[in-house]
Amino acid sequence: MERHLSDLLARLPIPGLKESTNRHIVADLLTEILHTPITASQIKIKDEILSLAIPPVLKSAVYLHTEDLLKRLREQNIVVVAIK
Repeated sequence: MERHLSDLLARLPIPGLKESTNRHIVADLLTEILHTPITASQIKIKDEILSLAIPPVLKSAVYLHTEDLLKRLREQNIVVVAIK
């Protein structure tokens, strides 16, 4: 039986796919909660800390909705312990 490199690579997880998916989920949730478009490129999750590259006014709105956001993220199996 012949083995090909492509067969081996197909079984490996794609690096960064889960992180990218999580950023898109967070962006969609924030867009829904804030009624303002938030892109995945404005979001970073590292060591269970959510960092947002958004204007301060929107960050204040996020802080007002922290409990709702964290609850909805837990429903999506995304663990976040803090928002910066």
